[in-house]
Amino acid sequence: MKKLLTIALAAMLLACVSVSALAEAKITFQMSGEPDSMDPTLNDYSSGSYALQSLFRGLYKYAQDGSLVPAMAESYEVSEDGCTYTFKIREGLKWSDGTPLTAHDFEYSWKRVLDPDVGSETAYTLYAVIKNGYECFVDKTVAVDDLPIKALDDTTLQVELIAPASYFIQLTATTAFMPVQQATVEANGNDWVTTPETYVCNGPFMVAEMKKDESYTFVKNPNYYNADEVQIDTVQYVFLNAAETVKMAFDNGELDIATSVNTDAMVAYQDTENLMASNRIGYRYYEFNCEKEPFNDARVRRALTLALNREILVNAIIQDPTRKTLCGWVPYGIKDVLDPATDWRDVVGDAFAEDIEEAKALLAEAGYPDGEGFPTFSIKYTPSTELENVAQAMSQMWKQYLGLNCEVTAVESGVYWADDTGTRASGDFEIAYMGYTLDYAEPSAAFFILENADGTAKTRWDCPAYLELCSKMRTSLAEEEREALYKEAEALLAEECPVLPVYSYSDAALVASRVKGFTRNSNGHPNFEYCTIAE
Repeated sequence: MKKLLTIALAAMLLACVSVSALAEAKITFQMSGEPDSMDPTLNDYSSGSYALQSLFRGLYKYAQDGSLVPAMAESYEVSEDGCTYTFKIREGLKWSDGTPLTAHDFEYSWKRVLDPDVGSETAYTLYAVIKNGYECFVDKTVAVDDLPIKALDDTTLQVELIAPASYFIQLTATTAFMPVQQATVEANGNDWVTTPETYVCNGPFMVAEMKKDESYTFVKNPNYYNADEVQIDTVQYVFLNAAETVKMAFDNGELDIATSVNTDAMVAYQDTENLMASNRIGYRYYEFNCEKEPFNDARVRRALTLALNREILVNAIIQDPTRKTLCGWVPYGIKDVLDPATDWRDVVGDAFAEDIEEAKALLAEAGYPDGEGFPTFSIKYTPSTELENVAQAMSQMWKQYLGLNCEVTAVESGVYWADDTGTRASGDFEIAYMGYTLDYAEPSAAFFILENADGTAKTRWDCPAYLELCSKMRTSLAEEEREALYKEAEALLAEECPVLPVYSYSDAALVASRVKGFTRNSNGHPNFEYCTIAE
C-alpha cells in the first residue's frame, strides 16, 4: 500500500506541473518485482529481460507484428554448409553515451558470455549453437580468444555454429546475444549496472533513475539508430507484487500497463479492449533437490509428479483458462520439427499421465508404503497469493493421495533468488517453485535448461545419459534425428523427474485505452518501441 500511495502522490504532483510537461509521452508499466539482473550478458531471468528488451537491441529484433527484422545488423549471409554466419553491421551506430558501437562490441560481448571466469548463467544459450562454446565454458579445453566469433572489421561480424540451426536468427534478438560496452564493464566491473551514470546501453531507451525495490525510470535514447520512430519519452517500471494492489492502481489510472493480473482483474476486464492476452513459450514447474533424501530417488520424484491433478490446480485454484496443463517438458507454443504447421506438444502428446495408483506403487517400491516413514518436507516459493494457493493445493493432494506431509513456506524474493547464498542456489529446499520462458521457439530450448553440464543446476540432478542426449542435439543435422532425440529426452525426464511441470504459460496484461501499439513477443517481453499515446 505504501508503494501505491507513492504512485498516487506522484500523480497528484503531475497535476501541478507545467503544460509542456503534461505533453510528455509517458507509460507507467507494472511488473511484479525488481529485475534480477540488468546485465544482458549475465541475465537468465524473465524479470531482467522485461527491462533489458527496452534498453538493448541485438543484431535482430521483434517487429510490432512479432516478426524478426534487422536491428543492429543490416543483413547476413550463410555459408553453404549452414554453419558460418556473416553479419553486416549498420554504420554509424552509437551507444547511449554517444560513443561508436561496432562489430567488435558484439565479439567482446558474446565471448564474455562464454568466458568461464565470468560464469554467466545464460552461457548455455550460446554454447548450444556456437562452435567450441561448450568446450570453452564447460570443458575449459578451448580458450575464449580461440572461439570462432570474430569482428572482421567495424561493420562485419562472423560466427561459426556447431551445426545448422534454423532458429539462430531468433537467438540474436534475445538478451544473451545483446552487446555490452567493454570500456564500461572493465572500468566498473559488475557494478556498471547499478547506477544511471555508468549504465551504457544501445536500445530505444536508457536508464534515468533506479529506485531499489520501487521503480526504474527509462527515457528515450537519442542515440538509438531508430530514435526518430520512437514516440514514447519515458517508461517508468513500477515494482508491485500484490495483484490486488495492482488492480486497484490500474483502476485508479495510476498504472498504464499491469502484468500481474489476477482472477478478479480478468473477470472485471473480460471482453474489454483493456485486457490483452497472448501466448508465451514458457512453463511453470517445481524443482526437486535431487541431492536430498528421499528426493535423490527418482521413484519418489516420479510419484509426486504423477500424484497431482493439474486440471484442479489450473482451473479451480488459479482460475485461468488461458493456461494449459502440462505433462511434459516442452511447453505449448513450439512448432513441431517435422510439421511446423502443428504444435510439438500436440503431435508428441503427454510424456506422462497423472496416475495415483502408479504413484502409490512407486512410493511403496522406494520403501514408503502408504507414505509410512516418509519425512515431512516443504515447498518453498516467493510471496504470492497464487503461489501460496497452488502450494497448499499440491500439499493437500499429496496428503490425500499418498499420505505425505508437506509444509508450504514463503521466502522473501531477495533471499530466494540470490545468486550464491539464496534458497535455490544454496540448496536450502526439498521442492522449490520455478518457471522459465524459452529463448527461442524450438524443443531443444526446453531441454538445454535442464542440462546440468557444469554441475551448478539448482536441481543437483546428475545424469550422464541426459548430458549425452543434449550433446547430440547440438550436433544433429537431420530433422528426423532431432525429433527422435527430443522424444528420447522427454522419455528419460519422465522417468527421472528432476522437475515437476504444471502448466504452460500465457500472458495477460491490463492496458490503458490511452496506450496504443503495445506488444509482447513470444517470450512475453514487453516492447515499447512502437507505442504511442492517444489523449
